[in-house]
Amino acid sequence: MSRFAFLWLLATVLAGCAHLPGAASLDSVMQADRDFSARAKAVGLRSAFVEYAAPGALMFRAGIGPVRGREAIGELFANAEGDTLTWAPEAGELAASGDLAYTWGWYVFTGRDGKSGTGNYVSIWRRIDGRWRFVIDLGVPAPKR
Repeated sequence: MSRFAFLWLLATVLAGCAHLPGAASLDSVMQADRDFSARAKAVGLRSAFVEYAAPGALMFRAGIGPVRGREAIGELFANAEGDTLTWAPEAGELAASGDLAYTWGWYVFTGRDGKSGTGNYVSIWRRIDGRWRFVIDLGVPAPKR
């Protein structure tokens, strides 16, 4: 086989790897983000955030320094029963490796005490054991446009 034919065959095989059945897609990350929001509505904020957090995940919130790890994230939501937080990704991007991505969008918070607010979020996701988990979650208050 000529060198050119070998390189062409190698390039074709590598290009096809991104389309293998187990390969991640941006759609899969966006869906994981939507599923995360639905899960928060179904089981509550504390359970959903702990479930979707990667080991060692970091959360950043206004006025709160980084919160590290599932246990600390759970504690952040310890008194959140009755509060609702809904969100939806607007866009994102998937790394060429297929195992790292980010999503961003708007959130709406409604507290059981009647306080509410809107804002933006960015989540950085890593594919761990075939499942998307957030490694960094950042939310900042902002008026929705």
